[in-house]
Formats: sequence, C-alpha cells, structure tokens
Amino acid sequence: MRKLVGKQIRSSGAWRVIAGVLWAFCGLALTITAVAQSGDSAAAPSTVVVHPQFGGQILGFGIDQGGTEGLLSESVAESGGENLVASEVFDQSTGAILHVLSMRDHTMDDYVTEGIVGNHVGLELYQRSLSGGFRNYFYTINPLDTNRFTGVWTPDIQNGYLLWGLTLTQGFPDLAVLQRSEEGSPYMYLYSSNVAANTFGPLVSYNDPNIGCCPGFAYDTKLNVAMLAGSNGSPTTAPILATINLATGAVHEITGLGVGTVNGLAIDPLTDNAVLTTQGGPFVPPFVEFYNLRTQSMSAQKLSGSNIGGDVEFDALHRLFIVAASDGVNNSILEYDTSGNLKQVITAGSLNSLLTCCQLNPTTRTGFGLGADLETLQSFSY
Repeated sequence: MRKLVGKQIRSSGAWRVIAGVLWAFCGLALTITAVAQSGDSAAAPSTVVVHPQFGGQILGFGIDQGGTEGLLSESVAESGGENLVASEVFDQSTGAILHVLSMRDHTMDDYVTEGIVGNHVGLELYQRSLSGGFRNYFYTINPLDTNRFTGVWTPDIQNGYLLWGLTLTQGFPDLAVLQRSEEGSPYMYLYSSNVAANTFGPLVSYNDPNIGCCPGFAYDTKLNVAMLAGSNGSPTTAPILATINLATGAVHEITGLGVGTVNGLAIDPLTDNAVLTTQGGPFVPPFVEFYNLRTQSMSAQKLSGSNIGGDVEFDALHRLFIVAASDGVNNSILEYDTSGNLKQVITAGSLNSLLTCCQLNPTTRTGFGLGADLETLQSFSY
C-alpha cells in the first residue's frame, strides 16, 4: 500500500499516514525466528536521482510498474505564504522530467500525487484554495504516458469523514479506499473502486477503538478483502489485525504477534499472504511478520541488530516482499520470498525514512524512495 507519510490533506485537515500492525498471540499457530545477517548482501548500484522541475519539496510520487515513467508533485514556498506548485512526469531510467502536466504560481492551491493505480493510471490530487478551506479534485492520467490529465475520479466522501487511505493496487482494475471520521474516532468506511472507470463498490463500515486512528491498510484483490492493522502505538500494546470483506461487509479480527506501531503492510493476492513490520518495545523486539488471510497462520522474524522495519511493498512479478529497514544510521532493503525466507540485504543509501520508501518497478527490479532532503527521489535495485 502507498505510504504518503506526513502528507496533509489540507481541505479536510487530515494526515494520510500509513502505519500500523501486530503483537501477542490469540490461539494461532506461530513461529518466531531471528533474521540473520548472513543472507546475501548486495552493494547499491548506480542511483537514479530525480529532481523536480522547479526545485521544490516533493508532495507524493508514483512509479508505473512495468512502464517507464513516474509521477510526482512539488511545492516551492514563496513570499506571503504562497507557493509555486506543479504536477510532473519523469523518466525512471534517467530521472529527467519529461513533462509538466500543470503548474500554478503564486497560489495557495496544491498538487499532491496519490500514485499509479490499475493499468498505468496516474492519480493526482488538486487542492483548490477557497474562502474558508480547500476543495479536492482527483485527476487521472490514463495511461500515464499520455502525459496529460484525461479524466476525473469522484469518490463520495461521507459527511464528517476524510479520505484517509488508498491501496494503489497496480495490475488489477480495483483498489480499496478508506475513509475515517473527521473527529479522530475509530469510525471508518471502506469500499473498492475502479479509478479508471470511476466506479465504486458498496460502503462497508468498521469500528474498533483498539485499532487506533491510523491503521496500516492493504487489499487482497482476489478475495476482495481489505486488511487493517493498527494499535494505540504503545510499545507494550498488541495491534489488531482486521480483515473486511468489501462485498459482504463481514469483519474478522485477531491479535498480532508483535507490539507497538505497525510501520508497513502489503499483501500477495495470489497466496493471500500478508507481510507487516512492527516497531517493537522494551520487551519485544521489532519484527517482520507473516500472516495468511485464509488460514490465519502467523509467523514472525526478529530483525537483526538494532534494525526497525518500515514500509513493505510486494513485487508480483518475482513474488517478493520488499521491506525497508534502518538501525537509525544505515538504511537497508530486505528481500523476502512469499514463504518468508530472507533472500538478500541491500544497502539503501540516503533514503529519507523507513516510511516514505518504497515504490517498485518489478520489470526493472528497481525501487524509488524520497531522498533525505525531501526534494529528490532516489532509486535502488533489488
């Protein structure tokens, strides 16, 4: 799932955060093993660096899986609280900006890239400044290499609710959408959507205060099941794992294996396996955790040294889970197969954080994340 951590949707005052998942046990089969440093380790090859056209701070990005382009938005601060804002398409292999889709100068408006969805469909949020607030418009670029806005996506946001998360599924027509109560309560609505066709599934409600305000969010396209994973963030509290059938509304909850905040969550829809990372606490270390949505079996692997796991992404072409990790000084990319075997550890360079990484292109086995300055995108190979 896409993690635009710390991105403020100003029209609603929301923060789109992908966090969350796991701890303790609840009568399920489990195994806990250590992730050894002995896995194959690869040095980072030459890095592609993407610089926005106008040198601003990047407000979201997306990578077209199987394509050659990416999408980003930027904002340059100007005097009087105004900004120069733009939406841009770039070349993944060179980092060059290919086309500026739209630019507005001396404005209070914003562009915020949601990502790439479905089959090569770019999704861009335009926030128009109005008296007393903002209004959101979602523009599509279908396909991305047309290098222009081609349509709109019109989700029906419930009164008093915020658009909180999108799973940004590629290769399948549908993604999952999450709305959260504006009051900060755990009341949520979920539904599926085909962005290219601008169609929507039935609205499904979910409410459990134990899952916290900002759960991790992923989507099993085969089962049409969304997964939420979260807690109150306490280093001694077990996160809740919830699966919600987006056709029937059926909800199933269990307790995870780890403790603390869940930093990443992704699902392989072929095997129905999910991988999550948990922050850990004083008595329980950070884990990479594996959970099957059908069998409800779970296992956990302790991260080596002082590493903490972050974002999790799935490569459907090579059947790999890509996990960002850091010990606070050095960043790594951990590559797992769908059986939970650690295949290799890759030096990740100066990516900004565990949570703003990663977007993948499985065809080229390349990933991108925000640079430390928040004004570049940097690639890695896996």
